[in-house]
Amino acid sequence: MNRRNLIIGGVSVLLLGLLAAAFLLLFERVEREVDLPPRGEARYNPLLGLKKTLQARGIETTARADLNLPAMALKPQDLLLLDVDVRNLGAAQVSEILEWVEAGGHLALRLPQGDEGRPGELLDALSLSVRSEFGCLSWSERSKPRETPADAAAAAKAAAEQGSGDTADASAGMFCSQYRFATDSDYESDFDWLWGNSEQGFLLGRHPWGEGDVLIAAEFDFLHNAALHQPSNAALTWQLLGSVLGKGRAFLVYATETPPWHVLLVQQGWYVLLPLVLALLAWLWALAQRFGPTLPLAPRHQRALLAHVQAAGEFAFARHRGAALHAAVLRAFRLRLRRRDPATAALALESLVQALSERHQIPAPRVLQALQPQELARPEQFLAAIRTLMQLRALI
Repeated sequence: MNRRNLIIGGVSVLLLGLLAAAFLLLFERVEREVDLPPRGEARYNPLLGLKKTLQARGIETTARADLNLPAMALKPQDLLLLDVDVRNLGAAQVSEILEWVEAGGHLALRLPQGDEGRPGELLDALSLSVRSEFGCLSWSERSKPRETPADAAAAAKAAAEQGSGDTADASAGMFCSQYRFATDSDYESDFDWLWGNSEQGFLLGRHPWGEGDVLIAAEFDFLHNAALHQPSNAALTWQLLGSVLGKGRAFLVYATETPPWHVLLVQQGWYVLLPLVLALLAWLWALAQRFGPTLPLAPRHQRALLAHVQAAGEFAFARHRGAALHAAVLRAFRLRLRRRDPATAALALESLVQALSERHQIPAPRVLQALQPQELARPEQFLAAIRTLMQLRALI
């Protein structure tokens, strides 16, 4: 190894050492938390966070995607939370649920997200109707130690109406919904508490039913996984469900709202689809022809045999070769007649004319003109003779 290579190697090692030292001195390792998309059960169960929270508090909690009452075997003091479209419940299910609530069960349900004029069997049994009216409820996470849900709702309502500073701090929450529920004015007094008014409708309410009660909410979005991480939503959840928890089991029924496969493909696989689409467009562009006016296709070379025959016949006739053309057609006719009817072909001219005329119902002068033509130089006589010969040839 010569001196020049040693110098180059030494300089390279020195530069690499300086870069490594600068990296170690100027850069600092830090940890950063990145929110990953939900996986496993959290992808299809929006109430998984609530389930884990209740289980951590020692409450036996089950989350289901279907309302299977025989499998649940509901008992008094149990909680049944229906985060589904209650319009899909049948009359038998509604009757069984209300009997269980009357015996001491706690039912929590949300309004159906639709205003098609059919509240369903359960809301009909509760004398409730759905009204399309946007409304919001604001509240503060800070509350009194022994504040009841009714007191919390009343305090939130008063704070919202008076513009209290408690609803404007960092712990304040906001609950909004496009739909509200309404009931008869005489029936409103049967509720333990309501938030809203008779004119616009109510967003929240709790109604005693026998030994149990029914909680009606316009929305359950604040119970879902991502929203439950917010302290304000957790406080609202505890105010609404805390009074009925801990005395029995909890059953959470959720609606699986998995998007269609093509929506998932676009949402999750766009980074693969985008290069494929670009490659497809590039391939199509490479195969595309040059842009410009559309040119007609060049006519293909064709052999028009009939046109050639007609041109040859017209040429021969113009050269006074009509007799030769007629002789060729007459010869073909006689050969065919000799093969098909030798007896008739052997007749003399007059007898042959008479026989052909009677057999094929063609006038004798025409047959005679065809067999022994006169004035073939005239086009009409030539065409008549040829036409008669062709007709006789076809009839033999």
